[in-house]
Amino acid sequence: VGLQLLAWSSGGFMFTILDIDNVHGDFEKRVEPPPAVRIDRIMVTPGDAISEAYKSLSAGVGVSRVSLRERFDRTVYELFDLRGRPLGAVDASTGEFIAEVSEAKIRAAALADFLPNAPILSLERLEGEPPLEFRGGAMPVYRVTFDHPKHTNLYISPVTGEVLKRRNRPWRIFDFFWMLHIMDYGQRSDFNHWLLTGASVLAITTSATGLAIWFVRWRRPGRKSG
Repeated sequence: VGLQLLAWSSGGFMFTILDIDNVHGDFEKRVEPPPAVRIDRIMVTPGDAISEAYKSLSAGVGVSRVSLRERFDRTVYELFDLRGRPLGAVDASTGEFIAEVSEAKIRAAALADFLPNAPILSLERLEGEPPLEFRGGAMPVYRVTFDHPKHTNLYISPVTGEVLKRRNRPWRIFDFFWMLHIMDYGQRSDFNHWLLTGASVLAITTSATGLAIWFVRWRRPGRKSG
């Protein structure tokens, strides 16, 4: 109980001294206005875009939303499934279905997003289970690692080319103490489990009995030795 109380206290201290904007990587993000959609490039209707996409998508896939945007100097319709996950894009001028963006564009998107002047150390396409710092994210995903003192990783969607999550050293420190704080040593996200509940009950009991003992000793001080 004492060790967990120490972990809770240490975690609370770290949460107060870590700048949350630094943890989120906001200081490393290049903020630019979104590009204006080129109306003169639109030659395809949303219905035609969906029809063209269905030729390349598997049967049974439903489209819930179509978004028109400018992406990598192309005006495209982005299509999303019933769960909000991107399915691909259709060129608004040619009707071409684009399932994924190229690695060169992923690299360009990462360099355009990352504000510090740092080179890319590695670019990996990840499949299967997401890594711990990308938990809850949709796979597959590109992980772009920068040669920077904060060891920043950008996780970029291969379908849209957008940065989904950014992780750096302050975030990893925060996440470690968050793991200790909620006592979820696996996925570090569940704080409704018996281990945390049990430790909380024991901590409350420890504090309550300590106060009770102090109160009793205060009301009934021991005899002084002769």
